[in-house]
Amino acid sequence: MRTVHHEDLDGGVCLLTLDKPPANAISETVLADLGQALAAARADDTVRALVVTGQGPFFSGGFDFAAPRRDDAVAMELYRLYRDVHLDLLTLPKPTLAMVNGHATAGGLVLALACDHRLGVAGDHRVGLNEVAVGASFPRAAFEIVRLRLTAAQSSELMLGAALYPASDAVRLGVLDELLPAERFAAAVRERAARLGAFPREAYAHSKAAIVADAAAAIRAETDEVALRTMTVWLTPESRAARARQRDKLAGRRG
Repeated sequence: MRTVHHEDLDGGVCLLTLDKPPANAISETVLADLGQALAAARADDTVRALVVTGQGPFFSGGFDFAAPRRDDAVAMELYRLYRDVHLDLLTLPKPTLAMVNGHATAGGLVLALACDHRLGVAGDHRVGLNEVAVGASFPRAAFEIVRLRLTAAQSSELMLGAALYPASDAVRLGVLDELLPAERFAAAVRERAARLGAFPREAYAHSKAAIVADAAAAIRAETDEVALRTMTVWLTPESRAARARQRDKLAGRRG
């Protein structure tokens, strides 16, 4: 079963919906499906703009901590897949818009930040980059995306404070461009995407490429040695204990 669904909307807008209950967590399958969908959107001239959203109450809750522990080779393949898919989204030469329909935490929020524009729905959900609190290191792709989109002060508050914030703080934190009421959220996203897609495509692609060039170059320059150092942070006793507590906490909520 595919974890990313495709729908063609009016105005050349392509809607991609993450669908991996309960939290649209990032896994090898989700990344592979998203990568295929992005490649198709890139190659399809009828696609003028791309919207990414989530099914259910989550946009995405980040990495799937419930997945079985991976050996080193498998973990490195996942790391590379994560890097390649996020780089593809970041550099897609078409307008991209994150339709943040619910909780967007950790890697889920990074995925939204990889899009050019981010609109969110007002409601009782959370946003944040809580990787440090659960013993996770930021992959180079995630770090460069955050640094591209946010100020240094915002990055420090989110990444080092590692808190989860109510959606009402999202615009102040810079992670959303706008927060919209539920009754006009979907229509507003579609209208914004169609408007962006109507711009001359070469002009948009050229300007976007210049904006993301430094971040994309830094992501591409990462070596396997640097990636391994990042991955070892996940393996320390404190990091493993923090994730175990997080898994227990999530299991208690679902029980």
